[in-house]
Amino acid sequence: MLGKVAIGFAYFVATLYILLILLPADYCWQHGCHGPELDGFMPAFFLSPWGAVCLAFTLRNAIKQTRQKPSWSWFFWALAIIFGIVLLATIAFFAWMIYETAVHR
Repeated sequence: MLGKVAIGFAYFVATLYILLILLPADYCWQHGCHGPELDGFMPAFFLSPWGAVCLAFTLRNAIKQTRQKPSWSWFFWALAIIFGIVLLATIAFFAWMIYETAVHR
């Protein structure tokens, strides 16, 4: 029972993390963001460490669910693709930040 609650919490945090990235990105795409308007991404930056960990757990669970072949496994394939893309983007963002801080010292 505790495992299902943990996976549910991980899916919630992963979904919240993705929404915290997509909603400001959509606003910036429609209106164009410059300077202080980029502060809309700050909640996603704050949640990045936990969001990446939860994305990894939910990606693992989604892949496990697709292997069980339930009648609605297509849903978990879509989740696995979305979570994988966002997880790779998060890892790339962290690598870029480490590079930028190391080079500009």
